[in-house]
Amino acid sequence: MAGEDERADGAVVAEDEPGVYRATHDFEGRHELSTSVIEAIEEAADVEGPSSRVLADVIDPDCLDGLFRPVRHRTERENGKVQFPLGGYRIAVYATGEIVLRPIGD
Repeated sequence: MAGEDERADGAVVAEDEPGVYRATHDFEGRHELSTSVIEAIEEAADVEGPSSRVLADVIDPDCLDGLFRPVRHRTERENGKVQFPLGGYRIAVYATGEIVLRPIGD
């Protein structure tokens, strides 16, 4: 993608948006959505303490996992977004699996 640098783990750092970190969760993978969010936080944000605990302080990881989990017959959810502040970032998690960390103030 033009203007973006894709890393080996699939995360993308947008070159045209300094400080913005993007990753995509694979709903067919082994990990829950909250795990992908935690990994994105660990990569992009400087937070004190374990990222899993820091995430749980602002949003329930089990609820986050259930919010966008595929429904009957593995039908994926196509719409929806949840946002929350954490460690100087506004984190947006989309039903498509996209995870975006944007510095607060942008």
